[in-house]
Amino acid sequence: MKKLNNLSLFVLIGICAVISVYRINVVSEKEISWDVLGYYLYLPATFIYDDPMLKDISWLKKVNSEKKLADTLYMVTENNKGEPMYFFLMGLALFFLPFFLVGHAFAAILGFPTDGFSPPYQYSLVVGAILYTIIGLIFLRKILKYFFSEKVTALILIILVFGTNYIHHLTIKDLETVNVLFMLTTIVVWCTIKWHEHYKQKHLIIIVVSITLMILIKPSELFVLLIPILWNVASFGDLKLKISKLFNHKKAILIAMGISIIIVSPQMIYWYLKTGSLIYDSYKNPGVGLDTLSPHIINVLISYRKGWLLYTPIMAFSLMGFYFLYKKNFKIFYACFFYFVVSFFIISSWTEWWYGAGYSIRPLITTYPILAICLGYFIVFIHQNKLALKIIFWILVVFFIFLNQFQWWQLKHYILNPYQTTKEYYWATFLKNKVSESDKDLLLVNRSFSSRNEFTDSTKYHKTVFVSENFEKSINDNIILEDNNKLYRIAANQDYYSFFETEYGKLTPKDHLWVKVKFNMRGQKDKENPFPCLVLTMERKNGAYGYSANDLHFDSISNNWEKVEIVYLTPEIRSSKDHLKCYIWNRGKGDIDIDNLIVEIYQK
Repeated sequence: MKKLNNLSLFVLIGICAVISVYRINVVSEKEISWDVLGYYLYLPATFIYDDPMLKDISWLKKVNSEKKLADTLYMVTENNKGEPMYFFLMGLALFFLPFFLVGHAFAAILGFPTDGFSPPYQYSLVVGAILYTIIGLIFLRKILKYFFSEKVTALILIILVFGTNYIHHLTIKDLETVNVLFMLTTIVVWCTIKWHEHYKQKHLIIIVVSITLMILIKPSELFVLLIPILWNVASFGDLKLKISKLFNHKKAILIAMGISIIIVSPQMIYWYLKTGSLIYDSYKNPGVGLDTLSPHIINVLISYRKGWLLYTPIMAFSLMGFYFLYKKNFKIFYACFFYFVVSFFIISSWTEWWYGAGYSIRPLITTYPILAICLGYFIVFIHQNKLALKIIFWILVVFFIFLNQFQWWQLKHYILNPYQTTKEYYWATFLKNKVSESDKDLLLVNRSFSSRNEFTDSTKYHKTVFVSENFEKSINDNIILEDNNKLYRIAANQDYYSFFETEYGKLTPKDHLWVKVKFNMRGQKDKENPFPCLVLTMERKNGAYGYSANDLHFDSISNNWEKVEIVYLTPEIRSSKDHLKCYIWNRGKGDIDIDNLIVEIYQK
């Protein structure tokens, strides 16, 4: 009986041991790469390269060139003056800081390069991430034990860790935002429970500070406020009572706000010094962003590319659990339900709804502390039901855990493709331990991170010629007659020559197109100016994305005609109303002659 009283503790210890041992054994030499590099950038810039304001990124380019941390430095953006800025907020860097300093000390003592990226830094950050994972699990157990028995708590811990995408993003990918956000969510929920029990100031302060840290990591996490605001609110009367309770704790609120201001002040000071504004949106990427008018709800739930319930089907039980939460604990239903719905909607409204190379839908893991409560109420319902229903439920649970673990293994071995999976590919590789070349043909088009895409399979596409212009029938001031042949001359004072533009949706309903532009060209340019370039891009109201600028080299002295052929793969499309645009940018400030212009569109 004593063992049963500590069952969830033993399960927790076992889980923490498995996660810790596994994580330490899979430390990569590129732990600090891609998004993680962006979160971490503040630390080496400030403490090693004497560049806290990120004025000169030559050191970063050198590090990236040597260590190959990312194909592009997208984690650096620009202010209105064209000066480099951090793309990500500094919230996660604050959590990295103590472990960065430990790594820096060990690097110096052990004779490793003190460059911010050598093994001591990598291992130190990983140890820190494991610690945050364990803290999150400890608080999750506290939450679950408050509502459920030891047995149910233990079962939920096992299901959540081994039956969902939690296992991927809080082990191999635990240096990303979701690990710390999960931990902070559990702290917010636990302190919300305790505050409503005893109304102690410390719990209110911890709630406010934790939410501030979440916002500093990811601003959309603001909606976690719904949990403490709506907790134990089942009527307007409850809400009025809560407001009066908060007024009785003005001192605690002022202390919490003071601490929060101190926490966010470095970020605001940085923004002010770089932009002149205390609040600044550094997420300036027209190709990726929040679009609440076009949420990808179905794709996020069940798409073969990353669908949450396809790759994490066990969480369907949590969704069913909302009904039993409503029936059994109505006082917390609104807090849990509205927090999840709003969070899900925001997550679904992100235009890159598949969230990179994540396993299933990564940011939903932040909501799992709430979904774990719902899952608990569903399990209690099952345990109170007939034996046949219990058997069916646990057979499904075991199968879903196995499926999750197997598909995770497939992902780690690139059998399950993290970017390009289609319905056909999913079923062709379902429960398989290897993938054939014919299977790979079923994937979505491969887009290079460096934007250098090669069009090698044109026979699989249908070609349509949208522009075929030899200018013989054209009447325009720019048309030149030479040896009975007409051509188009881009004059030295003409900056741009746009020759093709249309809405993407008018070209195809498919997810991508290949565009081939061909023409003959000759020209002159000033020696001090660069060559002109052919630009192919997608454009929307807030800017261009998928921008491809291709230098047009020619021999100015010989004045010979050169043949140009450029192929462009459209980016992930934000909206079918976005415009595909092709134009020549005359950067060289010289005359350029164009003839036999052809634009071909290839679609499946």
